[in-house]
Amino acid sequence: MFDEMNSESEEPQAEKNPDFDQLKDELEVFELMIVGYIGSLVRTARSIPDDKWNWSFSERTPTAREICEHTFVWLWCDRQQMTVLDRTQHRPTPDLPIDRMAMIQLLEQEAGEWRRLVRSLDQESLSAEREPWPGETRVVRSFLFHMGQNVIYKVGQVSVLYYELGLDGGEPYDAPFPNRSYGFTDSAPWPSPRT
Repeated sequence: MFDEMNSESEEPQAEKNPDFDQLKDELEVFELMIVGYIGSLVRTARSIPDDKWNWSFSERTPTAREICEHTFVWLWCDRQQMTVLDRTQHRPTPDLPIDRMAMIQLLEQEAGEWRRLVRSLDQESLSAEREPWPGETRVVRSFLFHMGQNVIYKVGQVSVLYYELGLDGGEPYDAPFPNRSYGFTDSAPWPSPRT
């Protein structure tokens, strides 16, 4: 299915993201953002029960399945646009598996492809131009930024489902607030009272 774009080698399971506290350059940041947040998405998706894979609390809210599918198709598309320089050779995104674990495994494989791709780049290649769509030119850096933004956004979406399903516990919402960490008195109650 991905024979032209995918590497022949298997991604070792022990492959680690760059150390957050020891980042050395922009490429490590992109790797941590893209591959790291795909990992966050996968971990959250694994905890969604099979009977809730295609569930949402609203017609306006995507399901975990839709979130994972949407994440994958843009990862695949942007990677293709970066690596297949002849746009006439671009292919439509593949049919996606219905099975939850098969979709999660596909995302994990795509994370490995992105890790290899980012690690194959150097600083100079970030400014190389690509033609993703007719009449549009973008630099490689913009694809990496787009994918970082996209996967972080998708983790937020699946997290809302995770919270709604009560998978994080049953306590009322009470996120950390910076004033508490500083020891300052909150200027307003946090979280704010709900009506």
